[in-house]
Order: sequence, then C-alpha cells, then structure tokens
Amino acid sequence: MELSINLYIKKLLKKADYEYDKQTKNWCASVDDLPGAYAQANTKKEVRECLAEVIEDYILVSIYQRKKLPNFRDFSKNLEHAKACK
Repeated sequence: MELSINLYIKKLLKKADYEYDKQTKNWCASVDDLPGAYAQANTKKEVRECLAEVIEDYILVSIYQRKKLPNFRDFSKNLEHAKACK
C-alpha cells in the first residue's frame, strides 16, 4: 500500500509545468499549487526527481508551520472514497 503523501506528490508531479530553457540548456519545473516549488536539472527525468524532493520539503515545512496543503483535503477525501469502493 502506498502512502497518501506519495500519492499526493505524484498527483502534483502530473500537474507540474515542465519547460526546456534554451539559454541555460536545462529543464525547469514548477507547480502552480505550491508557490515557490521550482526545480532545475539537465534532463526531464532529473528535474522531475528534483521537483519531487522540493514538493516533499514543501509538505514537511507546511506541516511544521501548521499551514494547509493546497487541495490535500479534497485529495485525501477522494482517496478514502476510492478505497471504500474497492
């Protein structure tokens, strides 16, 4: 069974914007739902991995600061509903 946090990270990675920057010759990625969540790397795979770490850090800092995570409540409700339907 996969943890809800991992599923939440995967959902955000699917919603992320990925763009190749010709000037820096790097891939850039960001998540609109998480202000400041940004990563940059040489390949699209590497930038996705870096962004996953940034999202994880964002989650941990948000929990520590007792801030709500964007759309997490809706995400967890949908996840619970899906598990109940199985």
